Amino acid sequence: MRKIALFLAIFISCFGYELGELKNIVKTDGVSGNFTQTKSLAGFNKSIKSSGEFRLEKGGLYWDTLEPVTSKVFINKDGIFKNENGKLEKTSANFDEKLFLAIISLDENELKKEFDIKTSGSLKEWSIELSPKNLLFKQIFKSIKISGDKAVKKIELDEVSGDKTLNEFSIK
Repeated sequence: MRKIALFLAIFISCFGYELGELKNIVKTDGVSGNFTQTKSLAGFNKSIKSSGEFRLEKGGLYWDTLEPVTSKVFINKDGIFKNENGKLEKTSANFDEKLFLAIISLDENELKKEFDIKTSGSLKEWSIELSPKNLLFKQIFKSIKISGDKAVKKIELDEVSGDKTLNEFSIK
């Protein structure tokens, strides 16, 4: 009986985890690196690719697209800002900053409000699948998948429209 209990304890510790535990391991502040974004639109054979650099710090994300066109954006709880000639100007984009920041920072409290959360893998190589709870997000997303190790490495958005967005990150 002890052997079975020991086996179960080891098995659960290797493969079972909660999002809160992951938050203690995954670096979500002071992270920088490169990104590649691939957008696949339903009904089109060719994907749209962009790439650049990002920096996640102090509750905000700096997102500098370098290819195919250059743009600099900063996102925080107050909105989305475009860098125009060295000055940040708030845009009127239809964008849920709070949700976006909750996803990239793995904010369990915010994510639980809007999504059912399913974790898989281990604390060393983890994956999270978010399934929308509310009607608005159900009309936009089928699911959002986030995966990584010591940092978020991939975010996949699977939209109801059939569009898919894949963001891949390499950490510096």
